[in-house]
Amino acid sequence: MKYIDNSRNNRQIHIGLVAYCEKDAKYGLLYGENKLLYFEKDTNLVIENNTLVSYLSFDHNVSIPKVDYVYPLTQLVQHNDKRSSRRADNIYHDDETWRLINEGIPFVDFESGRHCYVYYPIINDDICTVWHGLLGCGLYVHGEQFIYEMFNELNTINYTSWPTLEEVTNAIVEFKKHIDSINVFDIIDTFEIMKICNYISRPGRDDHYSEDLYQCLPNDDKYLSYLLPTKQKNIFFDDNAYRSDGYKDDVILLKEETINAREKAKAEYSKEKHLAYLIRNYFYDALKNKERTDLLKQKILDEFNINKASKITAQFNGNITEEFLALLNSYNKVTKVNPNEMHQ
Repeated sequence: MKYIDNSRNNRQIHIGLVAYCEKDAKYGLLYGENKLLYFEKDTNLVIENNTLVSYLSFDHNVSIPKVDYVYPLTQLVQHNDKRSSRRADNIYHDDETWRLINEGIPFVDFESGRHCYVYYPIINDDICTVWHGLLGCGLYVHGEQFIYEMFNELNTINYTSWPTLEEVTNAIVEFKKHIDSINVFDIIDTFEIMKICNYISRPGRDDHYSEDLYQCLPNDDKYLSYLLPTKQKNIFFDDNAYRSDGYKDDVILLKEETINAREKAKAEYSKEKHLAYLIRNYFYDALKNKERTDLLKQKILDEFNINKASKITAQFNGNITEEFLALLNSYNKVTKVNPNEMHQ
């Protein structure tokens, strides 16, 4: 297969918000690039309004508001390319990335703290054209990065709706099974409090020495972690240290403090409190996720100012006519915004 890399065209993949995508309609509308755009679609395709989508703009002529390859962001495969081997396209990819490219599967690659790539590998007649949408730090930052970041957080939260009665019932059953399946006192006995001593040699500069109080329960049960939380705090620091002062690296188990903490946790523990805490935490997480999701969704709507497109969308019936195209172009001229003003 021949590979064509379009990484230089990294402004041609964009983010949009669906304004119209109904069943039996031949065309849909979306709001993106600070204007209203249209796309051809299968008549059976339905995408809910205000759904975040990725799309490809082939034409540099901004007077033509047509786009292609519209995908809801939730349909893009999420994968972090480890870039382990040089491939036939002369670029480094890992095995999974190479499979996605050769199967023509669109995907999004989030590099934590660096960039966000959207890949569109489009295969025609044994030619794979790979379109990149690069968003991230430095010269590549622009308004759409905000949307990708919000989507990534929304996808991580994965909140859909408030738990149903059936979901709550199932959760309680699972909580009970979990509590009955573990030996709580054995887990509590793995808890330790220790002092960690760390001597840092800095040639040509003053050495450092620190002592940290560290306590840890090597278990992820939320109630037991509440009774015996894992935490660390500095209790001593010398920024002008010398080996002659007796400083050295060491880990010292604080036996008395450890035993006291274990006994206190055992005295406080009960299965009823354990179950109650897990149920309370279940609803707390659901509420927190709902509030965060609602906030993020509102930020996304505000970013696109989607209400500006509501009037023209209301006149759309799923067909593109010369009159509607003229109206669309007129609308886009009136509402055109400088992208550099989006975050001021």
